[in-house]
Amino acid sequence: MQLFAQKSLVVIDGIVKSDSTFLENINVLNRTQQLGSSSNSKGEFSLHAKLGDSILFSSINYTNRVIKISEKHINEKKLLVYLEENFNELDEVLLNQKIRLNFGKIDVQKGMILNTNEDSKKKGPDLRRMTDPTYGNTGVDFISIFSLITKGIRSKNKARKASELKNQRLLEEFPTKLYTLYKADFFIDELNIPDHKIYLFLEYCQDNGLSNHINSTEFQIKNFLIVQSRKFNKINE
Repeated sequence: MQLFAQKSLVVIDGIVKSDSTFLENINVLNRTQQLGSSSNSKGEFSLHAKLGDSILFSSINYTNRVIKISEKHINEKKLLVYLEENFNELDEVLLNQKIRLNFGKIDVQKGMILNTNEDSKKKGPDLRRMTDPTYGNTGVDFISIFSLITKGIRSKNKARKASELKNQRLLEEFPTKLYTLYKADFFIDELNIPDHKIYLFLEYCQDNGLSNHINSTEFQIKNFLIVQSRKFNKINE
């Protein structure tokens, strides 16, 4: 039985990318067969799999992704996988009581006294110092210090928010792109969706997980649409 199972496996060649960048050292694990591999400097990898196997792609810098082997993968013996960057951020910033200060980058308030001697103590009272609470402020500008420390974190947050907005825009545009790609005839002839209900059907699909297929193959997307069209038509009978 074990030899028969091994013979039923096929070798699938694949590539892992992030946008236009080929990803190296991505862990590739066939969770069903417990077989592992990894991508080279060109993002290339090879794995043994059969229909229905679950393949996990993982890395520290990229979001994990699981792909189920379909008939298309088996027939073509090819697999193209896109991963998204994983943004890690610190939840809190803790400042130690002991901190080394770079005084070349700290704002010093006008009137700050950095050194005193006996002669300065013998001088008469300074009326401005007595009446102006902001004069002679001897405190360090911790706002400037905190700004320097958190500069990198704020940059990461800005990049993460930009990435989230980009992903959100792609998800919102996905149904419209499907309509443009497959044309109205596909929805009318293949899915039996009336012309005036196509966009209503796409909204229905969006509510039922269409966005999860934004990086899926055309076969997987069409299969999802066929399944959802049956449910949609049954509801609207």
